[in-house]
Amino acid sequence: MKLNNLYNFKNSVKHFLDIDILKFPTDISSFDISKLVWVEPINFRVKKQEDKYRTLKMPNILNFIVAYEHFKDLSNFDSIQNLDPLHKRLSANIDTGDFVSGEYERQLEEDFNRLCVYDQLIKMDIKEYYGRIYTHLIDYEEHEERFLSNMNQGKTNGLIMGNYLSLYFAESNLKNISNEIAGEIRRAKIDCEFSYFSDDFYFFCNKDDVVEITRIFDKVLEKYELERNDSKKEVWTYETFNNYNLVARYWKKLIAHCNVRFDKEKDNNKLYFINQLVFRVSNLEDDKLKKVFINNFFKTKYFRELDLESYQVKNYDYHQLCFLFNLSPETMLYTVDKFNDMSNFDKNRLHKFFHVRYREVLKTSFNEEQLYFYYAIKIFDFTDVLIENKNRVMETSNQVLISYYLKDGYFEKEELDKLKENDGEQYWFQNYHLILYSADLKADLEGSIVKYLIPKKVFEVRKEQSRMEKVSSYLEFYRANITSELPIIRDIPEVLNEIEEYLALKIKEMEDGFEAEDMDI
Repeated sequence: MKLNNLYNFKNSVKHFLDIDILKFPTDISSFDISKLVWVEPINFRVKKQEDKYRTLKMPNILNFIVAYEHFKDLSNFDSIQNLDPLHKRLSANIDTGDFVSGEYERQLEEDFNRLCVYDQLIKMDIKEYYGRIYTHLIDYEEHEERFLSNMNQGKTNGLIMGNYLSLYFAESNLKNISNEIAGEIRRAKIDCEFSYFSDDFYFFCNKDDVVEITRIFDKVLEKYELERNDSKKEVWTYETFNNYNLVARYWKKLIAHCNVRFDKEKDNNKLYFINQLVFRVSNLEDDKLKKVFINNFFKTKYFRELDLESYQVKNYDYHQLCFLFNLSPETMLYTVDKFNDMSNFDKNRLHKFFHVRYREVLKTSFNEEQLYFYYAIKIFDFTDVLIENKNRVMETSNQVLISYYLKDGYFEKEELDKLKENDGEQYWFQNYHLILYSADLKADLEGSIVKYLIPKKVFEVRKEQSRMEKVSSYLEFYRANITSELPIIRDIPEVLNEIEEYLALKIKEMEDGFEAEDMDI
């Protein structure tokens, strides 16, 4: 099991980090929590839609691993779906660090079956669910809650987003909410079926029952000190739902179309799939669907095994490809290596695109998109674009990207001196790499660790012996890893290997799912 997939579950930033390589205490499986303190996670912002973002929080790594060792034997820890198999739409795969491939399509088919029976699908969600979960209400099966709250400055109101532990406990809490909703619906004798994906609830019901179902949803949420998001209630019929959900059919049609147009005997095959992606994207309703469509196509076995050497590259392919990269920057993770290896692909045609778009994305709040552009620019070897934007990188608060610039040696003394002023605990990720790649800070390693990496709560402990014990826990962890010159970030070639391994697992997972369906499993 990869710890990296647990530390950053689902989000693609996991490809850039490697905590599995780090050295942990030999007694990590039974580590005494009294040797740790409340810690402050770092922020990493990911785009939701338009100019809105969601903040993931990466906890102190030592605290996280200790918490994982404490909780890993909880019921259905590695199979969240089994917490509530009747209602839960979410299936997680720890091996890929992602949700199960094909699950969306299977759930969608079931949705259409239900919409043939009931009048409507009412979709409602819980407002700011992760931030409002009261951790005292979670069932820990006699385990200690503070292993969880310690990762978030001791807070009991809210879970930090981004890691698998938070996902597990959020889903565990939703199981209890789901059970109470089901009980209320039975007592009200309402003919209704419901399911949920994270904090999104899907109620299939008839028109006359909508008001009562909404009342039940609100009543149960109130018991858990939660509330419904008034602005996100959606009503779908079979027809409107069918018109909206075109993605799965689109990429299958796209592949079929491209296969028909390809001729092995010809040496002038065109990159039809790029044109088809641009064309079909224009028929989708919103940006989220467009990105799902584009990303899923480039994750397919069809594209990953496509021999691009068999194709010609036309002038319009370059600007259409740039359009797709800009619309869904994540796409670059799954494509740029293949285009870069094409003998007849002129990567220099993309230089101005990256020159302009990288500068612009650094002005936004979307840390993951900044990282995607950095990755693509490194693959294409446009080093000048990276160096000329180093001052903008300094202003992003993107600690992962700043760590890469430290590793690359792009910062000069002026930038390094400015980074050294950030000695607050909230900068621990970039400061780890600041020490790792600064000879002067490594020369006084213990002093640097104490200044930049020891959690501030350690110094608030009154008893000297207890304080020294806690200092020692973090000091030894950081000293062992920095002395061994182990970065938390991967080299870009290793990122590429990680992405390829991830895609291979996703493709196999999809193929296994198809085989299971054929056998009626």
